[in-house]
Amino acid sequence: MQATAAAAATMAPADGVRGRDESVALALRQAVAAADAVSFDFFDTLFYRVVDTPEDVFDIIGRRFGLSDFRAQRKAAQTEAFARMLKAGRKEISLAGIYECLPLDQALVRSLQAAEYALELDVIRPDPTVLAALHHALDQGKPVVITSDMYLTEPFFREALERYGVPSVPLFISSTCDATKRDFGDLFDLVADYLQVPRARLLHIGDNPRGDIEQAGAKGLATFLYQRETVAAAAVRADSSEVPTGLRGLGYSLGGPCAVAFLDWMERQVRQDGIDHVLFLARDGYVMDRIVRENPGAWDLPQCSYFGGSRTTYTLAAITDQNFTTYLPFFLSGSDGLSPYEVLERIGVPAPAPEVMQQYGLGDDVLLSPALHARMHAFLHEYRFEILAICRRNRRGLFNYMKELGFRRGTRVALVDVGWHGTTQEAFETAVQPMVDLNVQGYYFCLANSADSARRRQRHAMRGLFSTDSVADSVVRRLYDNRVLIELFFTAPHNSIIGLEPDPAGVRWLEDGRFDAKGELSAAAAAVAEGILAYARDQVAARAAGSDAATDKTLPLETAWRLVDQLSRPQKTLADTIADLKNFDNWGATRNKDALLKDALC
Repeated sequence: MQATAAAAATMAPADGVRGRDESVALALRQAVAAADAVSFDFFDTLFYRVVDTPEDVFDIIGRRFGLSDFRAQRKAAQTEAFARMLKAGRKEISLAGIYECLPLDQALVRSLQAAEYALELDVIRPDPTVLAALHHALDQGKPVVITSDMYLTEPFFREALERYGVPSVPLFISSTCDATKRDFGDLFDLVADYLQVPRARLLHIGDNPRGDIEQAGAKGLATFLYQRETVAAAAVRADSSEVPTGLRGLGYSLGGPCAVAFLDWMERQVRQDGIDHVLFLARDGYVMDRIVRENPGAWDLPQCSYFGGSRTTYTLAAITDQNFTTYLPFFLSGSDGLSPYEVLERIGVPAPAPEVMQQYGLGDDVLLSPALHARMHAFLHEYRFEILAICRRNRRGLFNYMKELGFRRGTRVALVDVGWHGTTQEAFETAVQPMVDLNVQGYYFCLANSADSARRRQRHAMRGLFSTDSVADSVVRRLYDNRVLIELFFTAPHNSIIGLEPDPAGVRWLEDGRFDAKGELSAAAAAVAEGILAYARDQVAARAAGSDAATDKTLPLETAWRLVDQLSRPQKTLADTIADLKNFDNWGATRNKDALLKDALC
């Protein structure tokens, strides 16, 4: 019993087939029906990759880690791994064995190996025609196994099956079994011994004429050659050299892909982490919240809320008369160049009359500097009762907020923030832990590779779409150096939330309105958000239609890479687009000097 078929590549759903695939599907069903047991090859049969060639995976990893010749290095390492395999008398290599042959720094080697493993999972999809045949075999009560000549080991295949909801069946993987199909067909002997059916009644379905058909036939198995037509893959897109113009264009061209990629990445994370409630933090979570609400069902997420507050809000909520002194450095952080009264304004505390401040030598004509920190510490300590009153109000507001959202002990909450060091997450967890012991996971667009970030990651659950776990440190640094621009993509058309106030109608958000009296920043944020939302709508529609314009949901880094490419070019056009924006960072802003957003571009 031997059959041959060629299947056209398709993005059709797994529960159906179209066009010419119908005849292939019928031939597969007939072959399965005639068999007592069925073996399915994995790569390019039951699953296929959304890249043109398997080596394209190496190019993607090389780009992420800044290794222009990684494809050549990775192929050379694989050749060396085969040489070592033969010398040791083994029959197959492993991914770990390949990476042992890479002459690179060991920390980098570990990151590269983890990246390849993860990317291989991201670029595979179940073939709908073959998957339907597998389900048909199982429905008929026939024993089914999966085979593969591959250096990836069995846990990879288990994870792939689980990710796509494919039933778990016995696996015969060459790297685990130390036996192959391609060389002598030994893997088929293991399958036949395991299934204990007449070999002529054991059907093997695969794409490789040598390893899957000739070798299986030589072992007495029935065979079915299944080959997909190769089509151009859209997983990795050519970088556009078009420079976005205007704030809406900036949002559409750069901010939109970043926001959609962030949501694509987050969708998988919340499922893996069992999240109960997603909190899109104000202001950085604004556009994400809007996208989710305006495109219901486009992302599989649990309950979501746009959550009022900020690092300032949560830090104040954690301050009591017992720990006040330990927070003095917080009050003065980023204060150099500010007038003393602005240190109070930015935490929502009314300053005393100017003549009172003058008595402390902290009048309006004074600009803070390290030389004045001790004097300012002394003043804040004497003024602590006014400050603590605001802290108590924030604490009550946060407590009521937790009640409004129905949080209980053990609720698994995701805090969604742009980045960079986890300070807001740390402040939030410190403030709410005495109120309700939540299980908090932080999701970030980018996590900076800093000592502060590393320290917090030891104590708090934090992950980033971009981090040194997934890309080169140089990429993370480039994003961090341009963080003010990236924050513009995600910010809201309202002022920073610096306080929470209990109210019978619900907790009220108190904003810091010092620097946007004319609404210029809010208008700019609204224009950027309009572009991002338009891009998201177009992507949702393209994905629903199976259009070539759709980005790949399982490859979020590739979707967001347009920003990395843009930031590697001269930034004059971007600087011109945001030339009029100033005082974007409320915490460090001062009336004494305008801080221009364009000056923060690197």
